[in-house]
This record gives sequence, structure tokens and C-alpha cells, in this order.
Amino acid sequence: MSEMLIKNFLIRKYALQKWWGMLNFIPKFFKKKFRQNMAESGLTLIELIVAIGIFGLVVTMAVSIFVIALVSQRRIISLRNIEDNGRFALESMTREIRTGKNFGGSVNSLSFTNAKSESVVYRLNNQTIEKSSDGGANYSAVTGSEVTVDYLNFYLLGQAPGDGLEPRVTITIGITSQVGSQVSNTKIQNTVSERFLQL
Repeated sequence: MSEMLIKNFLIRKYALQKWWGMLNFIPKFFKKKFRQNMAESGLTLIELIVAIGIFGLVVTMAVSIFVIALVSQRRIISLRNIEDNGRFALESMTREIRTGKNFGGSVNSLSFTNAKSESVVYRLNNQTIEKSSDGGANYSAVTGSEVTVDYLNFYLLGQAPGDGLEPRVTITIGITSQVGSQVSNTKIQNTVSERFLQL
């Protein structure tokens, strides 16, 4: 019986040692891995320089895209200012000239009588197109302050009574707008015929 006890004791001791060794091995394994991770947890100088370079490249590209978008937006606003002001000025002049009569004036101004029998004058003054409905006593601006009118010219044809030509007015306008550093300009020309032939 004592041999059996000794044998059981040795088997249990061997199993306990094996089990204990495994328990010891697990913490040693993790300690070893933890030490390796601690040794490799920092960045080398080359890795740091590459990371900063990539970050700098991405930031530079993002800023470039933002600047291009900002410049494009200013250019679009500038072009829209020109288009809105030029279209409004030209349409308002064209509408009144078409139904007007008794045209006169110089290259930079046009006077006529509109359909309401008002004495209308269009002129260029301080780089703004102005209109008077009382024969030139009072003027109001037709174009806005966001644009400058470089030139406004009127060319009259067929104004003499009995010449057999339909009265026509050719209008040429040069408009510039500046938004920030973006400058846009355009030239507009339109020919308007009077509805009634002067006899």
C-alpha cells in the first residue's frame, strides 16, 4: 500500500509540476511579449519624418483646394455682377428706346421722348450709367456700385425725317467688376430699332 501511495504521490507531484510549469510559462510569455512591445513602442526618426512629410503634403493639398475654390467663387461673383448690371441697364434702355421718338444727343449721352411723353436722358457719369426722366434735371443710377462702366456709346442712324431709314440706336457698353483680387470685364453691344418710321 505504501508503494501505491508513493506512486500516486509521484504522479500527482508530476502532474502538479507540469501544471505549475504551464502557469509559470504563461506569465513569462506575456512578460516577454510586453518587453518586446515596450522596446518597439516608439517611432524611429525616419518614420517620424515620413509621417510629418505625408501630413504636410495632405495639408498643402487641402489648403490649395480651398484657395482655388475661394478664387473661383470671387470670379463667379464678379462675373455675376457684370451680367446682372449689364443686362438690367441694356434692357431698361432698349425697352424705352424701342417705343421712343425724337432721338438726339452725343456719343456718351442719348436723349429722346419715351412712350409716356417724358423727356428721357441716358448718360455716363463717374463710371455709372444714369437716367433722367425729366429732361436732365435729376438723375438716378441705373448700374450698381459693385461695377464700373468703362464706356457707354450711342450711335444714331436714320434720325433725319424723310431719309427713308428706320431710326436705330446702337448701344455699346464696357463694364468691369472687381471682387477681391479678381477682376472681370465684358463688352456688350445691342442695336435697337424704333417701332415707328419717321416721315
